[in-house]
Amino acid sequence: MLTSKDLIHQADISRATLNNYINLGLVPKPEVKRLPPTPGEPLTTIGYFPDWVSTRIQEIRALKRAGLSMDAICTQLNGKQPATAKMEASATPDQLMNDTPSDSSPTRLKDNRNNMSNGNSNKTFSQESISVTIDKIPYPAYMMNYDCGLVWLNQAAQNTFFSDTAIPDRAEDRSLIPTLLCWSEPLSANDRDTLLGVHFNAIKQRLTLATLAKSTVTLSADDRLQVERCYAEASAPENAMIQESVIDNPTSGRQRVFAISFREGVLFTYAPETADVDQLLGWLSQRDSVIRTLLSQRLPVLTKVAVMVADLQNSVRICSELPPEEYFQLINEIWSMLDPIYREHFGAYGKHTGDGMVYYFFPQPDHNYLMNAMACACKVREAMKSISHAWSLKKGWANQLYMNIGLSEGEEWLGTFKTNNNYELVVLGDTINIGARLSDFARFGRIWATKNLVSKLTHEERERVEYGIQRKGIDQEVFIANTYAQVGTLCEKDDPRAMKLQDITSCAVTEIRDIRD
Repeated sequence: MLTSKDLIHQADISRATLNNYINLGLVPKPEVKRLPPTPGEPLTTIGYFPDWVSTRIQEIRALKRAGLSMDAICTQLNGKQPATAKMEASATPDQLMNDTPSDSSPTRLKDNRNNMSNGNSNKTFSQESISVTIDKIPYPAYMMNYDCGLVWLNQAAQNTFFSDTAIPDRAEDRSLIPTLLCWSEPLSANDRDTLLGVHFNAIKQRLTLATLAKSTVTLSADDRLQVERCYAEASAPENAMIQESVIDNPTSGRQRVFAISFREGVLFTYAPETADVDQLLGWLSQRDSVIRTLLSQRLPVLTKVAVMVADLQNSVRICSELPPEEYFQLINEIWSMLDPIYREHFGAYGKHTGDGMVYYFFPQPDHNYLMNAMACACKVREAMKSISHAWSLKKGWANQLYMNIGLSEGEEWLGTFKTNNNYELVVLGDTINIGARLSDFARFGRIWATKNLVSKLTHEERERVEYGIQRKGIDQEVFIANTYAQVGTLCEKDDPRAMKLQDITSCAVTEIRDIRD
């Protein structure tokens, strides 16, 4: 077995060229293992190829020197293994199964790889008898957020861009800029500019130069200059739902790169120029369906997050006082009025728990996600006053409607739980639990946030926030600005909520009163 590093050195090819050969089905995917490079060293992820792959690459190079196109080479070599490969396959069939999806036979795997070649890509789509889905896109496709970070990718993109490396756990380590530069090494200078340009055209409206700089720290000086130049020259076409560019790849031929933008990120798809992509484009135009599917399959990621948990005060009593149809009308009216506020502040829907809700706020390239969460909470409170007033007039009652809000932040694993028709974003860890407890603690529409959240704001941002603790004075309560208190010191001993709040009694919190423009 050869490591990818050894194979690249022996064959004298670039990593991008090797990835293209894998994508075209000319060589198999590596068997990825976590082993120490030498005994006693830390574990690292290494891709291993069968020894015969070195011979296969020499065959490819000989055919290219003879003047054959990559289409012709794929036609001649795909499905044909060197004799040494056949011996290895018969001796160790498990190695072949490592490259085969659980629902595919080795024969089907070979067919799928052949379909990835330019000559057969047109056939792949024309044979789809139902409809295109994420799982059926036969071309490399991935979704990138507005921080340049990888959100989702299909198997074809996995083979092309991450064939022998593990995808990093942390969100800040998932920038696609270094990966694109590596993959585009065989391209001409103009085509590299085109490839970077189609990415920056789609995200520049929200990607700041400071955020981009975080993705270029590890690059060479020349690569940084190229990235910065392409960013400066990028401009998003007006009213273009789907953007398209064409690049000429020496190993896989001319490709059309499609970009479709969503609030959550941009989906990129690479298709051979000769392919019939009408069905693909028709599917991509169904934006709501596409983004729901993408987000339901997003990669789990360790990310910074602010969590907002909001709960309708006295919901049990209100439910008992209203006819069922009116109670459902009230709840639906609340959600429909609040949802645009969450979207405005880039809140991601987590779940509705009866008459409560959970939303997540993630780092954004052009906004502080912590400020987004607090500003959103303040607007929710104001919107609830309007709803409460309208229902007081409608019912002639004295009930006041309050949404009690808890805010917390942390670094947690984010993933999705899927159902047949929907998906639910899920954050694992204490952050959501603390937010839920603070929502239980809040009364009369107050907003409580952890000290950790407020402390992570810049000095200028904190100056805009009115926050503090209401303390009991001799004759009256006094609000002491810019202070915190432990939850345990804010609860009366006979408060029925005290038992429920035991696990956060030592948590330092503050009340958010307002955010000044």
